[in-house]
Amino acid sequence: MTLVLKKIVPVLAMMVALLPAAFPQSKDAGSDSQTLRQAADKLHFYVGTTIQGRMWNRDPEYRPVLAREFNAAVSIVFQGITQPRRGDFNWDPMDEAVSFARQNDVKLMGHCLVYKNAVSAPWLNFNNGTCGGWSPKDLDEILKEQIQAVVHHGGDSYYAWEVVNEPTEPNHNGCWSRILGDDQYMVKAFQYAREAAKPDALLMLNDTFGQGGIDKKRADEFWALVKRLKAEGAPIDAVGTEMHWEMPQLRPTYLDEFKEFLRNAREAGVKVHVTEMDVYQGPTDSAEAFAKQKEVFYNIVHACLQDANCIGLMTWGIADRYTWLRTRDWNTLPDAKPVLFDDEYRKKPAYDGVLQALKEGR
Repeated sequence: MTLVLKKIVPVLAMMVALLPAAFPQSKDAGSDSQTLRQAADKLHFYVGTTIQGRMWNRDPEYRPVLAREFNAAVSIVFQGITQPRRGDFNWDPMDEAVSFARQNDVKLMGHCLVYKNAVSAPWLNFNNGTCGGWSPKDLDEILKEQIQAVVHHGGDSYYAWEVVNEPTEPNHNGCWSRILGDDQYMVKAFQYAREAAKPDALLMLNDTFGQGGIDKKRADEFWALVKRLKAEGAPIDAVGTEMHWEMPQLRPTYLDEFKEFLRNAREAGVKVHVTEMDVYQGPTDSAEAFAKQKEVFYNIVHACLQDANCIGLMTWGIADRYTWLRTRDWNTLPDAKPVLFDDEYRKKPAYDGVLQALKEGR
């Protein structure tokens, strides 16, 4: 027995000495519970999601998950919501977002000050053939009043304002451009926002570039617009890119396309924010599909973090059950599971991909 013990004790000692190397995850056990916002805060990087007002007011899980996981959120400030009748502003949705943000140390992005006819105030009558019959002088006054009232009201709770949204999308901002001028309505919008915004608030031009990556033709048109607007006096601080991507359409070159977008931003002297990201996994729920979804989220966040000019990521929705892809009126995708949490708020592989990139840092 003594001989056996003499042989066993050195072996046990060697096994104990090797434990840290054999089980490295045990020494990092605390990091397994790290949230997205904890990892992002260390990098001074915005990671957020959109506030879906109807959802968070009826789902008791919505706000706690948002507060725990994200340090930023998109606040919807469409003119049709904030000024439903001329001169009669409805601040309730903004005030609710600001109250939540202050209680939970979350910063807000205002989406958006000028957008398509359909979300402009109904009293503008933009959906008729004459765009409501407004004169350039009257519509200019309306534009200034709307932008400055909203920006003043948001105050320092908003770190960024999407001043104009999707300007290259055909007909999206049709009546504004038809009456005030294709470029001039945007120049004015940025100037009015700058007059009202806090000095450190970012003024953004946001656009979408397709479901298969960042389409080069659309991107070239966008960058030509950015340079032209800046030359005409628009104080553009940052640009936003939407990434409503769909796996069956996603090009193998999507990451190179994003890196090219980042390079163009540096040349134009503006920051980059990924403003609306979701990735439709395709018609299957296979482990392979969700692994690919994770890879896409990881690649985009990692590439963003490797460029000091890239400041944040917003997912378009918090849980799969509330994705716009299931509820939009056209081309619905009822099987869409495109964001970081599943229908029951469980973390998906895509969540792990974003967290991994944040942990790796800049």
